[in-house]
Amino acid sequence: MRSNFKHLDMDADVMIDCRIGQGSVDLRAVYDTQRLKANDTSFGVGFAPFTDTENLVLATEKFINGPAVKSKLPAIGYDVKVMGFRQRDVINLTIAAAFVDKYVRDSSEYFSIKEELKTMVEDNASKITDKEVRVYINTADKDETGIVSHYLTVTGLSMENGDDGSVGRGNRVTGLITPYRPMSMEAAAGKNPVTHVGKLYNVLANLIAQDIIKEHGGDVEEVLVRIVSQIGRRVDDPHVANIQVIYDDNVDPSKHKNDIRNIADQRLERIGDLTQMFVEGKISVF
Repeated sequence: MRSNFKHLDMDADVMIDCRIGQGSVDLRAVYDTQRLKANDTSFGVGFAPFTDTENLVLATEKFINGPAVKSKLPAIGYDVKVMGFRQRDVINLTIAAAFVDKYVRDSSEYFSIKEELKTMVEDNASKITDKEVRVYINTADKDETGIVSHYLTVTGLSMENGDDGSVGRGNRVTGLITPYRPMSMEAAAGKNPVTHVGKLYNVLANLIAQDIIKEHGGDVEEVLVRIVSQIGRRVDDPHVANIQVIYDDNVDPSKHKNDIRNIADQRLERIGDLTQMFVEGKISVF
């Protein structure tokens, strides 16, 4: 995560005030690292596979924040947001990319860099999808009256102005916000990785969905997984785990039913493994 603060001096520019207090009595009583009891009544949602649009949005953000763009265009900061939507066979990408002011001499260079970034994004998109892709970057830079502004920051992060998003209520563990898909409103970032079911079940539901597609992708078109907890109940024994499967034409669901149930059961049995994976940074929650 520290790489995202490349233009921010954490020692000189940031004041960190740490305050540790006790939680409520009832929630402290529920927390048990041995019995792994759910800390809340909540639900997690996962789905697979991603659509072309979803894959492209996720890949575009990773590309802009990756070494290919950062080495060639150091002016592009790490605060990058990508909105995508498909109209028939055309995918539209609207991108907000913070610029780092020390790498931009003037307005002309700003717009030149933006145009170069647009070309790089279009070239990368052509490797991901066969659909036509239209790319728009920092669309507030110029309005219909001709007034020009620039998305310039010192650090490349909007958090320098207090827009930090706290734990990321709008973020999802997939890295995507998908309004046309079922999803939980739980914020996974910053929550305990042992018993916080809003964190665990959202990750677990997606892993189960991905496993099913990996094992049965030839016969399965889409998977939706919902897992519901009850506070105080063991996290490996949810109140309900529901798996909805859309099969390809002429597929007999009965031949996959037991195997799909086993995939979910095995993931639940090993749910404790997620804790160490969170700690080691092997699982991203935004």
